[in-house]
Amino acid sequence: MKKGIIIYFSGTGNTAFLSSLIKERLENENLYEIELFSISKDSKIIDLSSFDLIIFSYPIYAFNAPIIFDKYIKKLNFFNNKKYYILKQSGESLSLNNSSSSYLKKRLKKSKVKIDGEYHFLLPYNIHFRYDDEFVKELYFYNQKLLDIFIYELKNNIVRKIKSNPLIYLNSKIFKIQRLGGPLNSYFYKVDYSKCIRCNRCVNECPINNIVIKNNKYKFKNKCIMCMRCSFNCPKDAINIGMLNGWRVNGGYDYKRIINDSNIRGEYLKEHNKGFYKIFKKIIKENDEKYNEYFSQK
Repeated sequence: MKKGIIIYFSGTGNTAFLSSLIKERLENENLYEIELFSISKDSKIIDLSSFDLIIFSYPIYAFNAPIIFDKYIKKLNFFNNKKYYILKQSGESLSLNNSSSSYLKKRLKKSKVKIDGEYHFLLPYNIHFRYDDEFVKELYFYNQKLLDIFIYELKNNIVRKIKSNPLIYLNSKIFKIQRLGGPLNSYFYKVDYSKCIRCNRCVNECPINNIVIKNNKYKFKNKCIMCMRCSFNCPKDAINIGMLNGWRVNGGYDYKRIINDSNIRGEYLKEHNKGFYKIFKKIIKENDEKYNEYFSQK
């Protein structure tokens, strides 16, 4: 079997969950044997020459790839005669996300390597507010259809592009200021020691080693990339994330429970299709139309 690799960064687990779904689908189709590779500060540099399929996956932060992802991509050497795909994810379907892969695309273009496809998956927020289980399941159904489309297009050598334009690209450049906001906000992080159980999970899981213990206290250095892993996964919700604390979401999404619970229908947008949720209407419709085009007669 041909070999493939999914190189991904995951802050709170959404992209790791997506990468596992992609691996499962590719292997179940007997297309590729997939290796999962998670990026952290101390990640080794992968030799891509031994893989036939290379997939890059990341969560979109403020309309850009996370800085830790771009820094890792900068170190890689790319090779021709491979299949390259981008499977990114965010909590909303705004077209402003369309230029988030601009740095990766520049690196591939500079190496004279073509991109075989780019796909935008939807997974729940780990900041701003918590998604209802009903909506999480509906997004899971959307992602399953998009995975079907991805597999079909991969098999049939159909190149999928995500459209962008100079204004969207400029917006991404402007919002890279978020990369400065993380280190600044680090100075305002606090731990509520009346809740904290000293499990050290925040220290052990920080992807850039930004949290240390000094004098039996947790200290936050100034390299935060705002992945939200520390506050999101804190078992006691003991971490105050400074200027963004009003947007704090604590506790992971139990995908297995949500997916397998027949009482959760996954039809949230039938009753919540105005305001914020209105933005999902177009991309879900487009996804359904493409899915029907490929599979309605099968």
